[in-house]
Amino acid sequence: MREMVDPIVERYHSLAVSGECSAGKSTLCEILSRRFSWIHIDVGSEFRKIAKLEGLRIEEFGSIPDPLLRQIDNQVKQRVETEENRIWDGRLVCFLAHNCSNIFKVYCVANLDVRAQRSANRNRLSFQEAKSRVLARDNEEAKVFRRLYCLPHPCSREWVNLRLDTSTDSPRELADEVVRALTRD
Repeated sequence: MREMVDPIVERYHSLAVSGECSAGKSTLCEILSRRFSWIHIDVGSEFRKIAKLEGLRIEEFGSIPDPLLRQIDNQVKQRVETEENRIWDGRLVCFLAHNCSNIFKVYCVANLDVRAQRSANRNRLSFQEAKSRVLARDNEEAKVFRRLYCLPHPCSREWVNLRLDTSTDSPRELADEVVRALTRD
């Protein structure tokens, strides 16, 4: 697979992967990071750290003050624009990189039941509890994105190079699809 990477590096210095909660972003990013030998940056971990410091669950991150949320987004945006050989993993990273033509942007979606089952498995929850948490997180994040950036949705189709439905294909198949898209883009 290495022979396919070099032409990609000439055109794109990084990848940005956004998507819905439990849509498989991180798993995809881990595979792509190994495939490209690029560093995987989990933007969501920064928000989880802040939520923990504030005594909040990630589903309640909208309670974090707006100036702090914008500050983190601005720091991430600056890094996305300047750091190379990175796989950026975060809910808003495609939005933050939407003006960067040298970053290939992927948006992951999956149906609600698939996302709930993934969350249930990962967090050892019942399916119903996981589904309730995924919906709550979706709603909380949508409110924050509208409030901070007037975004009706965290990712517009015009900002991304590839939209992936992760509901049925394996993570490796999805990574192969990203590589194919990179080589034809």
